[in-house]
Amino acid sequence: MKQINSSLPGTRATFGYFREALQPHFTLSNWDYEQGYFDRALDDKNTVFLRLPVKVLQGELDSPDAWLELGRPFVIRHVYQTGVEEDIGYMEPLASGLMNQFQEPVDKDAEMDSRWIRKAEAIVKELENRLA
Repeated sequence: MKQINSSLPGTRATFGYFREALQPHFTLSNWDYEQGYFDRALDDKNTVFLRLPVKVLQGELDSPDAWLELGRPFVIRHVYQTGVEEDIGYMEPLASGLMNQFQEPVDKDAEMDSRWIRKAEAIVKELENRLA
């Protein structure tokens, strides 16, 4: 995991506002009614993600009028098991994505190429301008 320096932490808005401002690239993931993440895949294999943590200040996270606060963005790389989708009769990319969604990563915080850090930093800068 690599944290990204940013002015985003402490930014507050409604879930509806964040959802619209972050579309189409970010999706809500790993959430409950008190906290969660807006995730954006940075690679084609869906193993490197830019994560924007959010905590609920008021309401329930999936409600458009819930008030949220952003935390410090970070980049994370998940390494998944290989070979679990062999000979299943489906298109490999689709099957691989579906299988990875439900399996535990082999390494939740794998080393990553610096290009993903640079890409995440550029996206965060864009978000800082958009959400300011």
